Amino acid sequence: MTDMRVDVNTHLWAGSGVPRFIRDYSSGRGGGSSVESGTERLLASMDRSGIDKAIAVALVPSPDLDDQEVSAINSYVASQVALAPDRLVRFCAVNPRSERATEILRSEVEDSGAQGLKIHGAMQEIDVDDRRLWPIYEFMEAHRLPILFHSGDIGVLPCTDTYTRATRFDEIACDFPELPMVLGHAGRIDFSTVAGLLRKHSNVYADISSVIGRDPGSRTWPLKNLLEVVKPWAGSTEHVLFGSDFPLYSVSETISVVDQLSGEIAAGASGPTPLTPQDVIAVRDENARRFLAKYCLI
Repeated sequence: MTDMRVDVNTHLWAGSGVPRFIRDYSSGRGGGSSVESGTERLLASMDRSGIDKAIAVALVPSPDLDDQEVSAINSYVASQVALAPDRLVRFCAVNPRSERATEILRSEVEDSGAQGLKIHGAMQEIDVDDRRLWPIYEFMEAHRLPILFHSGDIGVLPCTDTYTRATRFDEIACDFPELPMVLGHAGRIDFSTVAGLLRKHSNVYADISSVIGRDPGSRTWPLKNLLEVVKPWAGSTEHVLFGSDFPLYSVSETISVVDQLSGEIAAGASGPTPLTPQDVIAVRDENARRFLAKYCLI
C-alpha cells in the first residue's frame, strides 16, 4: 500500500448521458480530452500512467434532473465500479433541492456502498454554502465520508462560476470541521484563497485536476503557482492531491505535467522557489494514498 498511486477525481458516465455543452468543451480542448468513459477505458488510462486506484464520481450535469434521473446516474456508476472493486472507489450524487436528498444519500451510502459524494454547484446551479445543503453535510460528517466539490471557475459555457467560488468553502469547513472536503481543481484560479483554507482547516484538501496551462510553453505554471502559494502558507503540500478529471483531461497528461514540474525544479529551471522536487512528487505518489487511508477508503 505504501507505493500506491491514487487519482481522486475521475468520471464514469454513460455516453448517452453526456450533455452537448460537455461534448463541445471536450472537442474544443484537445490534449487527449474525451467524453468516452466507462470502466474499461478508465482502467486502461490508469494502467498507462501507473495509477493503482481511483475515485470514480457520479456527475449530475444539470439542475433539472429529478431523483429518479439522478438515481439512474448513480446506478450506472455503481455497476461500472462493480467491474473493478479493487481498483475503483465510488462517489455518488444527489439532487440537493430534493426533499428526499438526505434519505437518498443514506440509501446510497448505507445500502449501496457509496464511499463519498460529488457536488457540482456550477452544473447543479446551487451555491455550495446554500443552507439547503447543511443536512447533507451533517450526514457526511457523521459518517466521516468525503465530499468532492467542484471549486473555483469552471471554464465551460454556459455554466457560471459564482456557485463555487473558493471563498464559499470557509463557512462549510467552519461548521463541519470533521467533514473531509476535497476542492476539485484547487479552486482554480483563486489559489491564494485555497492556500488560506488549507492553512486554516485540517479537513480541507485540494486536487490538481485540470490545473494545466493551455499555453504549451507554460503548461506547468498553474501547478507551480498553486504549490508555491500553498507550501508557505499551509506549511506543506501534503493536502494537495493528485486528480486528473478523466476523461475530460487525460491521466497521462496530468502525470506528465507533474513530472515536468519536478524535473524543472530539480534542474533549477524554475528560478527561486520554496518547492523541492519531493513536494511535487508527493502530489503524484503519496498524498492521495494517505488521504484514502485516513478516511478508510482503502
